[in-house]
Amino acid sequence: MKTRSLAIFLLLGVLAACGFQPRGAQQLPPELKEMQLVVTPPEPRFVASLERSLAVAGVKVVERAGVYSLHATTPEPALRNVALDRGARSAEQEMRLEMQFELRDGNGDTVFGPRLLSASRVYAYDPNSVIAKLDEEKIIRQELQENLVGQLFRQLGRIDAKMLAR
Repeated sequence: MKTRSLAIFLLLGVLAACGFQPRGAQQLPPELKEMQLVVTPPEPRFVASLERSLAVAGVKVVERAGVYSLHATTPEPALRNVALDRGARSAEQEMRLEMQFELRDGNGDTVFGPRLLSASRVYAYDPNSVIAKLDEEKIIRQELQENLVGQLFRQLGRIDAKMLAR
């Protein structure tokens, strides 16, 4: 029993020493522990996804002025045909999402950004199955939005105290 406990503690120590953290958890500078979130145009699902990710990162979203504010645009999908079938109909499509963001200080001055983030995915398109196509596009859009949120947090994780002290 002691050997098993020792092995578990040893494994936990190794994981802690290598910097392991749960997927999606980002370390942000302590100055960003309170932040205002401004998304234009506001899209409830995307805003909720950003707020959830901020909460996981230990950031409290506040409505008051005088704190750092994250300004982001809601990503809108752009579709294009990638491949055509024999009948010159779309066989594959690409969905691309882009968003822009910037971090502003309490005075409204930009301290990081603006940055443009993008994510895309190519998928098979069946023109005979419109309902399935719409469901698949909805799922792909959600996955691409999650990808953009991950990119956003990786960018915010690169901010250091010197950048915020300007």
